[in-house]
Amino acid sequence: MRLLRAFVDWILRRRQTRLQQDVTQHSADDPWVLQQIEKFERELKR
Repeated sequence: MRLLRAFVDWILRRRQTRLQQDVTQHSADDPWVLQQIEKFERELKR
């Protein structure tokens, strides 16, 4: 039972670190962020 719990904890920790690596940081004046904001505003106006 303890081995199973350790294994599950290990999997969850690996998944969490992988998710943290996938998150990319964008600054507010990044061109991609500005494009996404403009696209969102256009969708709202429809």
